[in-house]
Amino acid sequence: MKRVVLMAGAALAAVVAGPAAVADATADKATRDLIDRPQVCGPAGDIETGAPIASMVMVDGFGTGGFPIDTANAEAQAWFDHGVRLRWAFEHSESVRAFRKARLLDPTCGMCAWGEAWAMGPNLNGGGNTDEAQNAALRVAREARRLGRDATPLQKQMIDALIQRYSGSKATRSRRFAERMDTLLNRNPDNVVLAAITADAWMLKADRWWDDEGKAADPGITRAMEVLEQALVLAPNDPGNIHLYIHLTEWSDDPHKAIPYGERLAALAPGASHLVHMPSHTFYRVGRYRDAMMSNVNAVALDLRYASLASPPGGVKAMPLHGHNIHFGMGGALMAGGSEEGLKLADWFLATYPDTPATNVWRQIVTNNAYAIYGRFGSTAQVAALREPPETHPMLRISWRYARGEAAARAGDAAAIRAEAEAIKSLRESDAFKAGPMAKERGDFTEVLQRVLEGRAAMVEGNAGAAVAAFTRAAEIQGQQEEGGDPPALWFPTRRSLAAALLMSGDAAAARDKIDELLEDWPSDPYSYFVLAEVEAVLGNASAAEAARHNAAVEWIGGAMDLKLA
Repeated sequence: MKRVVLMAGAALAAVVAGPAAVADATADKATRDLIDRPQVCGPAGDIETGAPIASMVMVDGFGTGGFPIDTANAEAQAWFDHGVRLRWAFEHSESVRAFRKARLLDPTCGMCAWGEAWAMGPNLNGGGNTDEAQNAALRVAREARRLGRDATPLQKQMIDALIQRYSGSKATRSRRFAERMDTLLNRNPDNVVLAAITADAWMLKADRWWDDEGKAADPGITRAMEVLEQALVLAPNDPGNIHLYIHLTEWSDDPHKAIPYGERLAALAPGASHLVHMPSHTFYRVGRYRDAMMSNVNAVALDLRYASLASPPGGVKAMPLHGHNIHFGMGGALMAGGSEEGLKLADWFLATYPDTPATNVWRQIVTNNAYAIYGRFGSTAQVAALREPPETHPMLRISWRYARGEAAARAGDAAAIRAEAEAIKSLRESDAFKAGPMAKERGDFTEVLQRVLEGRAAMVEGNAGAAVAAFTRAAEIQGQQEEGGDPPALWFPTRRSLAAALLMSGDAAAARDKIDELLEDWPSDPYSYFVLAEVEAVLGNASAAEAARHNAAVEWIGGAMDLKLA
């Protein structure tokens, strides 16, 4: 599982969502938090919104979920079930509100209190881990035990297990909860509800999911995989277990296992933005970039639908995963050449998040995808209309320069490309830039952008040596972290640019090796296959060139390609 900094996509993407707690984090704290509490789909702060409960609206299309509990009130049961569905759709705040509404309808319902305490606690988005959150959840869990006289014996045991999650030694809470839930599952092996809660608990307990070879790095991850695969045999259409399975397999040695589940998840929960988004984790990882793009185009539309129907606090801008959906969609569009949908997403991103704090480095890095969309696909007028960010935001100014440089590369204007690269270099060397937070992350990311533009200019000029040098440096920096999937902060593999430069330099064999190497991390990258086709043609391998051209067309919808833009 990818948990570190420069190119990690999920943690980056999600900090665009409203006033996230990490907005003003220092470099050390941001890095430490990501390592200690890996996020798979973005941040979710502690869940205490103070939002109105009684007026909450139940939006349809969130799939199946829930189970009979200790209430005779049909409305309370319905809201409890909806709370479960919302929890597995990673709508954590809304899940808490739903359980609280169930409690309003039946104040004597113990399992309604259990649901509230469960949803308040730790989740794979990184929320529910503070002392304040866990102390509050413990109080509600104890209320559940007091109220749950009419709950079933199994449900009483679920309440007791949840109390373990929030009490006693902090160092052992997650393990004790996972073990308690696993014991209950072993006694009730056909209960897919217990399976999802148990797998989730083991995933939360593990500090690292996978090693560098995609093998389980924690026994709890091995157990979570067993639990989910057994549950999906019993209930192959269960949204909660499918959701977790996609996350768990994404960085395993075989992400393809989740494809059949991902392909049907959106239809199982057609109103749940995050579940419609979720298949894109698998799609991007296996190289289905167009599908990744469209999953998120649809998810963004569903966020807007939910906001209009349910009026959640803060509206769509405050939805913790809305920015993640846009970022993921832009990543797919950039890789697939999806200019039409990509530009819509970029427009919406910049309109929705115009007030990025100058100290929020992660959000500024994520915003680069929007600028990259304009640079790669925008018209001359669209690029010219982009407003230069203020001096207080050098990261955004660099991304703005990068967009202009990519647009100049499309126009074949080497002088203009170099001017933007030089402007980026000057911004990077300024005292204000060097004094900001997360200096290494900012420095590495922006140097890649500078080197890419330097390489683009050299390609336009026909200076193969300079292009190889610039792209070698960019690829060296990008290669410090794992590439591909989720999507990464840097939107494309700079090794494909290096391969194109190597081909220009006359070293076709080295270019082919570079493409073969990068396709392991960026499977089915259409532009890389285009470069490979040109390489094979130079090497005289006509059939291999034709096969590569065919592969390039599978995921590409962006029109003519050019080696100088690879």
